[in-house]
Amino acid sequence: MFFFLCLLLGCKDKKSKELNQKRILYKTYSIKQVGDQEYVNVFNAANDSLKNWTNNHLSAYAIYEENGWYLDNLICFNENGDRCVMALSYRLYISPDYDGMSQFYGAKIKGQWYFFRGGAFHLSRKAYVSADSIKYPLNFKTLDEIAMQNIFRGYLKKNSKDEWEINDAFFTYQLEDVGWGDFNRQSHKDTLENGKRFTNKKDYFESKYLRKSKEKWLYREK
Repeated sequence: MFFFLCLLLGCKDKKSKELNQKRILYKTYSIKQVGDQEYVNVFNAANDSLKNWTNNHLSAYAIYEENGWYLDNLICFNENGDRCVMALSYRLYISPDYDGMSQFYGAKIKGQWYFFRGGAFHLSRKAYVSADSIKYPLNFKTLDEIAMQNIFRGYLKKNSKDEWEINDAFFTYQLEDVGWGDFNRQSHKDTLENGKRFTNKKDYFESKYLRKSKEKWLYREK
């Protein structure tokens, strides 16, 4: 039993170290795309946005207003430095067995960053901590590791020279694929104000991001 416990803890520690090394690698490549100062600026802007939304009691962010939020300090930028993926969590102190996490996206449009939330999922504490600890929210280190496995996985890929490079499909899948609309089959509400269709894919999706950013203000708690 003692041997099994040591083996289990050793495997867990090894996995934790591997995730931390990958996190450092991801952050290094991400900073290369935008520079240290822009990296910090985007993180601060995202935090300020969350404060603004919770202070204004937007219903889509009510759970963060009630429980607070934890924004992972890893930001994955695309090659153009105009899109990013982050991990946003909340810790349910009133819950006996779970917390939550979601993708948190950013898009730079005409020099300004806009932020919006992606899909969310519950985190069962039973899967990450001992039975004695499930009554407590997951700690930040555990949340960072969960984000590496679920939110940021696939950010980098190996090229033909066996070198790491940013994976464009990582951003296409999350910010252009299912749920964002079809550029080739635009619906009525996708059209420009003058009634014409979008002819540029970048403009098309940026219009989606702007709409997503503005829609949250339509639903404010009384």
